[in-house]
Amino acid sequence: MSRIIHLTLLLLLLLPLGLHAQQAQVTKRSQTPLLFPKFQTAKVRQTFGRSIEAQANIFLKDGSLLFMDGDKVKRAYTKGIIGVDFGDTARFMKVDSVMARVVAQKGYNFLLRKTTVDMPLYKEETYGGRNMDYFDIEDAGIFLNLDSQKRDDEQGIPLKDTYYFSIQGEVIPANESSFKHFVRPDRQADFKKLKENRFWSWRDEKSLKELLDFL
Repeated sequence: MSRIIHLTLLLLLLLPLGLHAQQAQVTKRSQTPLLFPKFQTAKVRQTFGRSIEAQANIFLKDGSLLFMDGDKVKRAYTKGIIGVDFGDTARFMKVDSVMARVVAQKGYNFLLRKTTVDMPLYKEETYGGRNMDYFDIEDAGIFLNLDSQKRDDEQGIPLKDTYYFSIQGEVIPANESSFKHFVRPDRQADFKKLKENRFWSWRDEKSLKELLDFL
């Protein structure tokens, strides 16, 4: 009896450790409200195969596209924009009116990651939301506070990642209720088996990349 009790306690101790390994998330941080330290030459992809070059960046508060207009920084009006490329390695696609980075691709299907400020945590860390003008943009689209981009403390601005799939041009959130309708009939059983793996998670980028094989 004592051995059974011992084994039961051991299993109960191991189970939370396994779940913690699956769910543990390290908070990413940035020292500036912009994705890149400086504005970069970017190729802004538009509808009908058109494109233009601009000095651009990504605003981390919401993932919106910013561009230089003379000596001013403005938020891009994204109607007619489908994405933006920063060199050959950082490709973004539009999700709603903001930008999400392409982190995996198979054929015409993509896994996208939108990185934004974790505003609840940021407010908590800045004593109830003081100094939130750090992230304000005027109605006219002018970005404020560029002369003081760097946060005073060394901790940095807390970030969070939100994932999406672009499936044959249709963008959906990366969750089971949205994704399951796109799983190929011959992969339904494999999809069910994958979800039962407690080390697989909808919040884990590596796990989500595996799903491109099910489309």
